[in-house]
Amino acid sequence: MTLNDGRQVILHDNFTWQYKPQAQNPAAEPNLQATTAIPVIATAAIPVIKESKGVEVKLGNDKPIQQLSDSGLDVRLTTAQYTNGTLTIPTMLTNQNSKSVVNVTLNVRLSDSNGQTIAKDDFTIWRSINRMPDTYFRPKTQREGKAITFTVPKAEHYFIDAKITDVDMR
Repeated sequence: MTLNDGRQVILHDNFTWQYKPQAQNPAAEPNLQATTAIPVIATAAIPVIKESKGVEVKLGNDKPIQQLSDSGLDVRLTTAQYTNGTLTIPTMLTNQNSKSVVNVTLNVRLSDSNGQTIAKDDFTIWRSINRMPDTYFRPKTQREGKAITFTVPKAEHYFIDAKITDVDMR
């Protein structure tokens, strides 16, 4: 094996190595002994994952699916339900910020068990009405957000990849 600087080394089966002696001037090389080296493990190339599969959504499971956070806002995707061809995922919001939230948008991708995208959309799960203070999502409060809905074939489970893409505060 040749190193980047041109020196050659001999790798032994017992995970040791030594410099290969130079034929033209053996007296110039110091007395080299075999040294223990870190084992090099030959493996196949690691596959590149283009998109994550997401978080599993099981129908009939009572546990929340996922919690997302951005700018002091927490969004919890709660228990999924499937009715008449529609998958519905309710949302709960908690405003931990010191400002009122007037708009929250999520980008959501739904995949099947093979990781294939079966639906994708942006959802505005909270929107206040301008100049109507009673619709503002006040600091240090919780509110129920608008549900995420997809018209998809029924399955025992799906995978969801959700990201908060916009939080507007005033």
